[in-house]
Amino acid sequence: MRRVNRRDQGERAFTLVEALLAAVVLAMAITAVTLPFTAGARNQRVELHQTLAVSLAEELMEEILLRSFEEPGDGDTDPEPEDNFGPEGDETTRADFDAIDDYDGYEEAPGSLTHSDGSAVTDEGAVWMSRHVTVQYMDVQVAGETPPEDPCFLQVTVEVRDRGEAMVKLVRLVHWLQWREWEDDD
Repeated sequence: MRRVNRRDQGERAFTLVEALLAAVVLAMAITAVTLPFTAGARNQRVELHQTLAVSLAEELMEEILLRSFEEPGDGDTDPEPEDNFGPEGDETTRADFDAIDDYDGYEEAPGSLTHSDGSAVTDEGAVWMSRHVTVQYMDVQVAGETPPEDPCFLQVTVEVRDRGEAMVKLVRLVHWLQWREWEDDD
């Protein structure tokens, strides 16, 4: 009796090496197809995180700019440099701040960011973010003009950091007369 050999009949089977080679080629093809999608998803997360940081910086900057140029109730119509920036003794929370300079040195640690109404920022992307504010007088001289006796610009800087690394830094110059016009409109 003769034994039937399939190779004799023109049929051929895959060898183990051919099967492994086919698996490697298939894995490379799948990786090549999915890589742009995973990179796109990662980029979208980074952009959303950056957008959140910008939003948090803008929100705090808007809150600051709604405050008085200098301490209310001092009876002056001219700006005067403050000897001590930062909150006064009775201003223990952000809700008590009544002038732009009260925000100098203000910081919110990661996990404790709040909105202007005092409610906590609950976005998961903000867990490791912090906010830092500096306020300082700026001497800005216009060419051909007599320099003012007292500085009439405040530079407000709001910085948002994530894990200590700066993400967004907003800087705004506020002129005393500009602020005065806003106050007079109210």
